[in-house]
Amino acid sequence: MTETADQSLLRTTLEDTYGRYEELRSGVDELQHSLATMQVSAESENGVVHATVDAAGCLVGLRLDQQACREWNPDTLARVIVETVRNASSTKSRQIEQLVTNHRPAEAA
Repeated sequence: MTETADQSLLRTTLEDTYGRYEELRSGVDELQHSLATMQVSAESENGVVHATVDAAGCLVGLRLDQQACREWNPDTLARVIVETVRNASSTKSRQIEQLVTNHRPAEAA
């Protein structure tokens, strides 16, 4: 039995659609992996506080220089920590936006 022109066109269309689906699926897998492993760091202006957040914005790392612990009162240190975590989280948001933009299919961009 031979294919008609309509059947051939349908087969080609289905193959193209499935190929695009596979590309999208692969892109989603890459995006999920990138988000699952994402960590973004920031330093305070003077470099004595270093904070790292994950893709959800949760603090996953905090390093304080001894200078900060010796020279700053607790309120100043707390303020600088919060600012540094906020900066890391802001950077994280921009990086996520860029990742999503880069993984959009060409027709949706």
